[in-house]
Amino acid sequence: MEQFATREFMLRALSALVMVPLAVSSLYVGGALFHGLILALACVMALEWSSVTSISQRGPMAPLVFVVALTVAVSVSDMQLGLLLWPFGALFLWILAQNQRRCVHVMGFAYITIPVLALIILRQEPEHGFSLLLILMVVVWCADTFAYLGGRIIGGPKLWPSISPSKTWAGAITGFAGGLLGGNILCAIGFEVQSCLLVSAVLALASIMGDLMESFFKRFYGQKDSSNFIPGHGGLLDRVDGIVVAAPVLWVLVFLGVAI
Repeated sequence: MEQFATREFMLRALSALVMVPLAVSSLYVGGALFHGLILALACVMALEWSSVTSISQRGPMAPLVFVVALTVAVSVSDMQLGLLLWPFGALFLWILAQNQRRCVHVMGFAYITIPVLALIILRQEPEHGFSLLLILMVVVWCADTFAYLGGRIIGGPKLWPSISPSKTWAGAITGFAGGLLGGNILCAIGFEVQSCLLVSAVLALASIMGDLMESFFKRFYGQKDSSNFIPGHGGLLDRVDGIVVAAPVLWVLVFLGVAI
């Protein structure tokens, strides 16, 4: 068991060595590189959602992938048009899907596109776009890493065993502390975000909630991982579960004038 845990951690670390530079460079460059990466990731997330919820076994997955891709592609060029298209995309999936799969299609569409559109809107913020997304990524990555290490090393009482048997209170607490630490270190070295302590704390909590929400979906549909897309992490949905909740939360903080 200990050998497996060490091997899993090494896989996670090696995957991070590839993903982190790619993510940070796309955030910094922005433009076509960022938009292209976002579009590709949204399509992968739609495919994984179809697999987790068994859409691919009970009906075609193409409509969900197509509508997600179309909504994101339109949004990167014209956000207002993308937001106008969003309800029509949800309605299209509701009409097209079989009766028992309608909610799953629409829920997947919302689960994927809301955080993706939030990321696009945040990156388009003229002065603080890069800093906002960087602090988002750092807080979520630190929360995820510290939660994993805290759960493995400390263990202890389970956080919510009916949803995720492996998650512990120690992992949640160390994850929150890690996210808080990562966000404040980033602010201290020059990436200024208004109310840094508050923003980091809220994003760390949102990241933990996103992790639990994705665990609930997988538990409900009897899946361990969303796919094997990322060695050591499972699928892309498993890796970005914290961002799924934290990105819209950060957009709300920006809208309210708390973050900038």
